[in-house]
Amino acid sequence: MRFLVADDHELIRQAVKSLLRGIDPDAQFDEADTWETLAAAARPEANHDLAIVDLHMSGMASASSLTALLKANPALPLVVLSAEESVDEMRAVLAAGALGFVPKREPANVMVKAIELVLSGGAYVPIEALSLIDPTPARLARQSAAERARPITHATAALAPHHLHLMENLSPRQREIMRLVHRGCTNKMIARELQVAEGTVKVHLSVIFRALGVHNRSSAIALINGWLQGGRTL
Repeated sequence: MRFLVADDHELIRQAVKSLLRGIDPDAQFDEADTWETLAAAARPEANHDLAIVDLHMSGMASASSLTALLKANPALPLVVLSAEESVDEMRAVLAAGALGFVPKREPANVMVKAIELVLSGGAYVPIEALSLIDPTPARLARQSAAERARPITHATAALAPHHLHLMENLSPRQREIMRLVHRGCTNKMIARELQVAEGTVKVHLSVIFRALGVHNRSSAIALINGWLQGGRTL
């Protein structure tokens, strides 16, 4: 896996990298210590499996910087690691599209569990912040729970502007995976084709589905069909 670790303290970056190596001993890392280096590193083609970001680096404008970052790379799964725990900041971070908010005071095993939860397709916030979670986060279209759960049929596969934007911002690796999904390949077949672990494929698909606002392969394929019908290619 490839991670982006952003914090203005080298000691914290090294500690986070050590925790991530416990999840994947072969993990690769990009690092940032300012907003400028974070924005440069978080480009879609970097194919990061997860970004762990401190909100209070030089040049950062708190949650508004996250909004800009995820607008440029909406498929990037991102967790905030912060010493600041105000209610307003937690709410703003979740609204911006972060999939997790981990206070720096948490012990290492909690941080690991939070990261594993996000990598598996979930989201993590401290228990005291559960009441702050918007049931329709900013990264998904404003839909009811029933609408989000409803499979997208071929007849409704025309892409809304929201999905069009997200499809355009899939990384090259994510598009490659979706090409194989569209061809009917199983996770095992995709892993063999790309020469990666099957678990890595599952993580990528979880991130892709969440980024597109779908819940399964059939819904994702319906979106791809709408994309292709518009004269585009993956």
